[in-house]
Parts: sequence; C-alpha cells; structure tokens
Amino acid sequence: MRPILSILPRLVAAWMLVFNSAAAVLAQDRTETRREWGTLANGRTEFEVSDPALVPGTLALAAEQSGCRYKDYIKERPARFIRPEGRRLAIVFCAAIVGSHQVFDVSNVLRPTPVEFPIIVHPDGFGTTARPGVITWEKEAKVFQAESGSDTSPARLRHIYRLDRGTGSFVVVRVEFTPHGGIKDGWTTIWDAPIWSFPGMPN
Repeated sequence: MRPILSILPRLVAAWMLVFNSAAAVLAQDRTETRREWGTLANGRTEFEVSDPALVPGTLALAAEQSGCRYKDYIKERPARFIRPEGRRLAIVFCAAIVGSHQVFDVSNVLRPTPVEFPIIVHPDGFGTTARPGVITWEKEAKVFQAESGSDTSPARLRHIYRLDRGTGSFVVVRVEFTPHGGIKDGWTTIWDAPIWSFPGMPN
C-alpha cells in the first residue's frame, strides 16, 4: 500500500502538468485565431477575400468539413464577409457541377457554423438547405437573393430572404420563377409570405 501512496502524488503532479500545458496551448490557439480574424478584418465590417491563403483557418476547416470546395473559384468568386443586423456572416462559393454559395455564421470566430435556409420543395412543402444557390446581398433593401437551377435547363428559381433580428434566422419572404434563365423582368412570383395573424394577438 505504501508504494502506491507514494506514487499517487507524482501521478497527480504529472496530470496537473499535462492539464495546464494543454490549457495554455488552447488559450494560445484561441488568441492566435482571434488575432488572425482581427488582422484580416482590419476594422472593416464588410470586405472580400479572393486569396485562399487568407481565409481564416477556422473558416477553412468549417468549409472543408461541410464539403465546400471553396478554393476552386475563390479568385473569380471571392468570399464575402458582412455584418447584417449585427450578425457576422461569411458567404463562400462552393464549386460543383452547379455551384452554390454557402453561408457561415462567424459570430464565434473559433467555431464558424453553416447556416440553413428555408426553401420550397416541389410539389407542396418547405424544406431547408445549406446551399440555396448563388447568393447576392442587397444591402440597401436588406435582403438576400438565392438563385438556383440546373445545368440542363434555363429555368431558374429565386428565393428572397431577410434576416430576422429577433431570432437571427433567415426568413423566406418571396419565391420567384423564370423559365428563361433570369432575363430582366422575366421573373414571376410564385409564393409570397403572408402577414401572420393570430386570434387574440394584435397585428
């Protein structure tokens, strides 16, 4: 029993050393990550990055884990960093047969997370997707437009979203369709969000 008791303090000391070393490394990694993001933003709330080497490590990892091949077209379609409604977002183009943007919530730069968008699902419902199509941010109107289609048809579908200040989620407010590849004035609204009304609640 005595040998075991004499070894125990050494084991505790060794464990504390390992724990403290790991905590120090983790703290250093967090500091370096925040510094990386701060240097990239340089005080800006909206900016673009077209060099894959400048994409912050945590965002690059999140994109790769979600299967987003962002490096293939980042020079032609830069990653956009924006701050609508106080929420920090990164819009990244993912290469594929029919490419699509993917949005990451980067409010926590240590752990960027993919954002899900509501979409209509033929013939009679709604679903969600992390890749709703080619996204544009209309800053003046404060809406996002996501245009999607296929490589075999000129027909296009466009979802219009706003960012809800209360929940921080994307809300689809209108869906448009064109059979002609999105020529000007060729869009037809196929769904408009109603103004919800609940019994006993003021509008």
